[in-house]
Formats: sequence, C-alpha cells, structure tokens
Amino acid sequence: MRKKKVFFLFLIFTFLLSKNFSYDKKRTILFYAFGKKVFFYNAKRKDLRILPVEITANSGIKSVFYFKNKLYLATKDGVEIWDVSDLYHPFRITSFFEKYPNDIKVINSFLFLATEKDGLKIYEIEDINFPKKIAEIATLGTPMNIFILKNFLYLADKEGGLRIIDIKDIYNPREVGYYEEVTPILDVYGENNLVYLACGRKGLAILDTKLKSYPEEIIQYSSEGYTTTLFFFKPYLYLANNEGGLRIIDIRKPYSPKEIYYDDEYEVKDVFVNFPYAYLATEDGLKVIKVGEKRELLSFLTDLFYLFILLIIIFYLFYRINKIIKEWKEKKVFR
Repeated sequence: MRKKKVFFLFLIFTFLLSKNFSYDKKRTILFYAFGKKVFFYNAKRKDLRILPVEITANSGIKSVFYFKNKLYLATKDGVEIWDVSDLYHPFRITSFFEKYPNDIKVINSFLFLATEKDGLKIYEIEDINFPKKIAEIATLGTPMNIFILKNFLYLADKEGGLRIIDIKDIYNPREVGYYEEVTPILDVYGENNLVYLACGRKGLAILDTKLKSYPEEIIQYSSEGYTTTLFFFKPYLYLANNEGGLRIIDIRKPYSPKEIYYDDEYEVKDVFVNFPYAYLATEDGLKVIKVGEKRELLSFLTDLFYLFILLIIIFYLFYRINKIIKEWKEKKVFR
C-alpha cells in the first residue's frame, strides 16, 4: 500500500530549482546560497529587500532546496536540514556526512542526492532526525544536477551524459535510458516529453524522450559562453553562460530555438526567474536584472500577429454567413 501511495505522489510533483537558488512561492521568499551562507530575500518588493536573517552552514554550500518549511543544503561536508517555518528564527534540525554532494532534491519523505564520487543516492527522511539510505545507483560520470518529472529522474552526469532513471519503485530504482552524444551535461530540465540540457561550450541540447530507452536528439543550439545551468519560465529558457552572461532562448518551436535577449555584463553561474526579474548568481554575489520589458515587447508583437489572423478569420466568417443568409432570403422570395 505504501508503494502505491508513493507512485501517486510522484505523478503530481515536478521540480526544477537551481543550485544557488530556491523559492518559497507561498511566502514569496527567495533563498540564495553564497559561500557558506543562505540569504533570505523578500521577492514581493522591487528592491528585493533582504530579511535580517541568514543561515550559516558548516562548509561551502553546493546546492540549496526548499520544501515544506525546510531548507535542504548540500555542502562540501554532507547534508544539512534547517527548519525555516519561522523565517526570523531558523534552526538546524539535523545533518549527516556524505561525500562530495553536488545537488539535492526532496519529494515528500524522500531525499535525492547527486554525489560526485558515488553516483545517485536516495534517502528516506520520514524520521528527519535519522535519514536512512534506501537506494544507490553508480554512474559513468560525475552527477551534477537532478530533475524529477512524474516517475522518472533525469540525472545530468557530466562526462557520463544524461541518465534516465525509473523511480516508480523508489526502493529499487533502475536506469532505463541514456544520452551520451553530447558531453558534458551539467544541468537538465524536462517538460512533457521534451528535455533540455546545459552542455558547457556546446550550449543547449534538446531531446525528445517519449521513448525513455532511446532519447532522440532534436537539436543542438550553440550559445555564447559556457552553459552550466538553465531555468525554464514558459515559454523561455534562461541560460547561465558564465562569461557569456545570461541568455534567453525562445523554445516555443523546439526544432528552431531563438535567442531573443542577452546580458553579458556579469559572469553568470546560475539563474532564477520570478518574472519580471532574473536573479543572477555571480562570483561577486547576487545581481538582479529586469527581463520583463524584453518579454513584454515580444509578447505584444506576437499578440498583434495573432490578433491580425483572428480579424481575418472573423471577417471571412462574417462574409460567408452574410452570403449564406442572402442566398437563403433569395430562395425564400422565389418560393
């Protein structure tokens, strides 16, 4: 019975949160990890005023993830779990040692960890004070980032490419497919059957994963700089391209993606978007830029085009209906 419940919950949850950022949508709080600290920002305010509180981990933070009033930190020394239900009085609940974790995700009572040396690890955290490792999968490369969509886990495995892992049975995960044509794979995001990959100097790769065992490459898209992470805010992908800055890609047509905007003022390591602002993780800390106007202009032009088409259709229908009514009246007169 327990496994059936887990299966159902996996069907309804989808996650992508960047390594340096996490977000509490209900309270509109942005969590930003820099060095050993996590800073809290009120994302309701245009000036992004920082809250007078922060978390300090025992070592450098590699990834941060928020889920149900708790912050999960993957640090150089392992995992730390913090209670942030009271934003002004956060406290560490527990911590445990794990070698070289790169990314962390949590769904309900399960914690997923991408570790640099030992592959993917899954912990049960029903008793949060005593996390219990329940599964482990070795990989060919270096696990960098995790994305979970329905019953599948997509693992960006750097030189090992993309690994697709079936997690229907959470206690017995198994690899069912992979993609190794382009490496390194540093980050991954999925939507329906499309998967987007951050591929370093090679930019962006888009896959069709309808058939999980044989993902099909749709296109490779070169982008200035070195793509390390990506963030999806429909209908655009936001790429953190290091020296190439921030790149915004229109992916409404996956076979022909288009770059519609870039900002290379900063070296961007990671990106999070809460429209109309993009939050950039740089070597000098957090930078905020407004991307709304660019998108609003594009949306306006697109809407104008669709309005024009709609007017033509309405005019044609009006013409046809008028003609039918006229013919009907003429027939009626001659009867």
